[in-house]
Amino acid sequence: MTPAELERYADAVVGTCLRLRRGDVLAVHGEPAHRDLIVALTERAYARGVRHVDALVVEPRIRRARIAGARDEDSLRWNPRWHRVRMRDLLAADASLVSIAGEEDPGLMDGLDPRRTMLETTGRFPGREEYLKAVAARRARFCVVAYPAPGWARQVYPKLPVERALRALAKDLLAFCRIADADAPDAWQRHVELLRRRAQQVNRRGFARMRFVAPGTDLTVGLDPGTRFVSADMKSVSGRTWCANLPTEEVFASPDYRDAEGHFTCTRPLSLDGRMFDGIKAEFAGGRLQRVRAKTPAQRDFLAAYFARDAGAGRLGEIALVDRASRIGQAGRVYHTTLLDENAVAHVALGSAYSATRVDDPSATGDRGLNRSRIHVDVMIGSDALDVYGITKAGKAVPVIEAGGWAL
Repeated sequence: MTPAELERYADAVVGTCLRLRRGDVLAVHGEPAHRDLIVALTERAYARGVRHVDALVVEPRIRRARIAGARDEDSLRWNPRWHRVRMRDLLAADASLVSIAGEEDPGLMDGLDPRRTMLETTGRFPGREEYLKAVAARRARFCVVAYPAPGWARQVYPKLPVERALRALAKDLLAFCRIADADAPDAWQRHVELLRRRAQQVNRRGFARMRFVAPGTDLTVGLDPGTRFVSADMKSVSGRTWCANLPTEEVFASPDYRDAEGHFTCTRPLSLDGRMFDGIKAEFAGGRLQRVRAKTPAQRDFLAAYFARDAGAGRLGEIALVDRASRIGQAGRVYHTTLLDENAVAHVALGSAYSATRVDDPSATGDRGLNRSRIHVDVMIGSDALDVYGITKAGKAVPVIEAGGWAL
């Protein structure tokens, strides 16, 4: 990005999305390849009067060295207490958290023992389990963004020289975030309002179930009576509003984890823990993952173990509606990072759910069908062949997405 573009991009994150105020605390998590954006976010945050910016740079090669060289599985399982303390302190300070996607070395974890990779859980940043708990409970204001790294750019634009690939990827991001030169000043606000209206359209119907149908996919999930679909704007328990993803194209909810029947076929590869997974197919019964398949036995075995790592890992925590109007989907590319690919097409996620997708009800008891897990993994199932139906309490099927397009 040019210096002017980088400043606008950082401003969109800390201003438009996180809405930082004087006295706030900001935490930024990224890789060494994200240095320019980390610095720009820090500069723009201090320009808004924040009290402190805590930048944590995680070198993926160091994580790989731990996976390959730690003496035993107990060593890999061990996470220092100070990782949890740092995250808890950030959450106690009502800090905003930025996580930057865009791997410098895609496939860095290839060739490592899948079980050892799964046991090493620091991922993109230490304290991730505390973070996911806070996200699920609406106690964390966060924003996931992306920044072009050479290795990632080569993945997306393999036929271009690296500098041209970086520039092409940067232009894509600016367009998807609606902050390119050609976008009107209010383009992002108008986009957010469109997503908000779509969420309202779904919520007014009071659907009891949702059904996803496409070649290789026929999945029906139940919805708790207090379910509400939400979009770009989120609200924390402290009353602050923010946008969780930049860019975003989705309207989403957490289904009842006890009620999922059928199967799905992924329409895009999955990037997970430094590995790429293709040809994913999964089957559900009684709300629980029964079987998962992938392109190779090694990929299948890794996913099967990953989605068995705790009681909620093999259950659904999210369903997300994205139609073919998505700018990311219209680009016609696979971006090899969940932030962009999940906003290109409709998707579901295994793992932790979002309490923001339930209507506030002090009289409600139990878990309200909200899944709990140490993971949250989005898998893409949408395409122009996808139909999504809302099923009413009377059993009537109402088209929500038809042939990939919004139908309500």
